[in-house]
This record gives sequence, C-alpha cells and structure tokens, in this order.
Amino acid sequence: METEYYDGIWDSIVGQTDRKQVERDIVDVLKRIQIFDGLSNRELRNFARISYQRIYAENETIVIEGQDSAGMYVILDGTVKVTRKVEDGTTITLKTLENGTFFGDVGLLDNAPRTATVTAIRSSRIIGFFRPELLTLIESDPKLASKVIFVLAKVLASRLRFTNQELQKAQFENDRLRNLTQKTDKQSGDQN
Repeated sequence: METEYYDGIWDSIVGQTDRKQVERDIVDVLKRIQIFDGLSNRELRNFARISYQRIYAENETIVIEGQDSAGMYVILDGTVKVTRKVEDGTTITLKTLENGTFFGDVGLLDNAPRTATVTAIRSSRIIGFFRPELLTLIESDPKLASKVIFVLAKVLASRLRFTNQELQKAQFENDRLRNLTQKTDKQSGDQN
C-alpha cells in the first residue's frame, strides 16, 4: 500500500531498490526502542515495511503544534528539538531528541492536535509510521498489534506518573512560596 502524505516527500521503503538494506537498518533501530520491546525480527520487519522515511534539513519543521496527528516518528540519524509556545507567545524548548528516540507516538492512537512543534537541529533521517498503515497491520496481525499497544500503554503510563510527580513538586513549591509571601506580608504589616 502506497500512501501519499501531506508534503509528498515521504518515501515508502517498499519501492526502494535497496529495500532489504533499508529494512535491516530500520529493524536494527527499532530493536532499541522501548515501544517495540519484545517483538521478534519478523514482527519488526512488518513494522519496517509500513514505515516511510525522509531526510529533514537543519531547522526544518517536522511536526507543528496544533496540527492534526498522523502517526509517530523515529530518529534514525539526527537531532531534533521539541518546542512549545507558552501563553505570552514565547517559545520554550521542552526536550532535545537524538538517534534511536521517538516522538509523536500518541498520534498513532488519535488524531488530536499536536501538543508541540518538532524541528531538526541538524540534518536528520526520520522514519514515520502512519495511522492508515498501522490500522491495516492491526487488522492483519492482531497479536502483534496487542503487543505494541500494550507497550505503548506502559510508556504512556510511565510518562503520566512522571508528570504527576512533577506536578506534585510544583504544587509543593507553589504552596511554599505562597506561605512565604503571606508570612512576609504579615511581617511587613506588623512593622507598619
């Protein structure tokens, strides 16, 4: 199945003359990625076959905050930054990702708007897995799909736990600063 995506620049690995080598390269990277943990070489090859690859130039945007999600991405070679606009309009860098890491994985599950922008810091070779091909793979191999979705759920649960811990720390710090401010205000009022 060949799918043309919005920018028309993604290349299916299926039609490439060196497809077997590209497939092996992709499988080697997928073996090191948490979301594909525990999959056999055959199962990894199935994922490699539904992947698309593209090279992004330095400072080229890969996904845009607010854009509908289409799938997930794996960095084969390169470095990207994840940024987000905050209320005052400034852009903050949330994270830098390098070879063998992935982003946009929630995009495999829904098409909700992206929560951040991802931009190549240097020339980066990226592979993408897009929802239509994933759904076809799920229909043809439900056991494989359940393995990947289970691991994805574990990854998301881990991120949620981390976010909850960070939120608790921020709440504690907020409460501490509020108490300190109230104490300082009370002392200032007592001196007047």
